[in-house]
Amino acid sequence: MTATSPTSFALGAASSPGKPDLRFVCAIRADLGEAVEFETSQGTVRAMFPIAGGVVMGEGWSGEILPGGADFATRLPNGSYAIEARYCLRLQDGTPMMICNAGRMTPRADGSYQGRTRAVIEAPKGPQEWLSDAVLFGTAWAEPDDDAHVFIELWQAVI
Repeated sequence: MTATSPTSFALGAASSPGKPDLRFVCAIRADLGEAVEFETSQGTVRAMFPIAGGVVMGEGWSGEILPGGADFATRLPNGSYAIEARYCLRLQDGTPMMICNAGRMTPRADGSYQGRTRAVIEAPKGPQEWLSDAVLFGTAWAEPDDDAHVFIELWQAVI
C-alpha cells in the first residue's frame, strides 16, 4: 500500500511507500584497543580506534569479531566524530563476514557518545547471504568512562 506524502506530492510524486518498517538484525559489542589520535598538519583531528575483538548476536546466529579491524574517524569542531569502521566476523558455524559501519558519534553531557550508522555486510552464500542485500541502519553508543567498548544495534529497512 502506498501513502501520499505532502512533500512527495509537492515534488510531483503521485504516491510514496511511506516510512520504512525496521526489523532488528543484530547487536554488536566491539572491544577496542588503545586509540591513536592526533591533529594533522591541515588542522583536522584524526583518530584510529583499533578493534581488538568482540561479539555479535542476531536472531538464531552469533559470532565473534576478529582482531585487526579499526574505526578510522575524524573529530569535528563540535566534538563529534565522523566514523568509518571496518572489521571481520566469524560466526559460530565458521562463516566469515565483513562489516563496514559509517556514521556519526556525538558526545553527551554524561561523557558517553551516541550516534547513528549505516552498515554494509558482505556475507558468503549460505544462511546469512541475505545480509549482503539488506539495507541496514544502526544505533551506536559508548558508555561513560568506558573507552574499551562500543555497542551497535543494526536494523534492516524492510522493502
